[in-house]
Amino acid sequence: MYFKITHSAIYNWKGSGTERERNDPSLMDSFCHLIIAHEATTEDSWVLLIDQGDDTGISATNCIEYIIPRICEEFSLEISNLRAFEVWPHHKYDPKLKYTEIVISDVKFDADGDRGLRNSWKPVEKQDAGILEQSLKRWGIK
Repeated sequence: MYFKITHSAIYNWKGSGTERERNDPSLMDSFCHLIIAHEATTEDSWVLLIDQGDDTGISATNCIEYIIPRICEEFSLEISNLRAFEVWPHHKYDPKLKYTEIVISDVKFDADGDRGLRNSWKPVEKQDAGILEQSLKRWGIK
């Protein structure tokens, strides 16, 4: 697979990542390294949320239902063509712990009008783990 990187930078949010919490100065900032890569032969976009370790606020895992739709909106990504992954670099020796795919089953609006998604997680397939491992070596992790 060949990818074109369109974004690689630290991405931040407040609280659980809802639109309502976005500008609330009383909430702690949270962040991860966000990489957006477009697969060259398909319409698929891969979104990688790379954990930055301790003291990075609320983890992406606990905010995923709101930050994925927000990322799609901010970067004009089609959620139906999205593959999203969480990456934990500190799990160096076990790909089942290092890479997790976020399986998106539905996008909805919550009671406050924030767009959120219904999702689950699954271990990354062995082939995808290899692709992620090689790609991250080339692209680098912030």
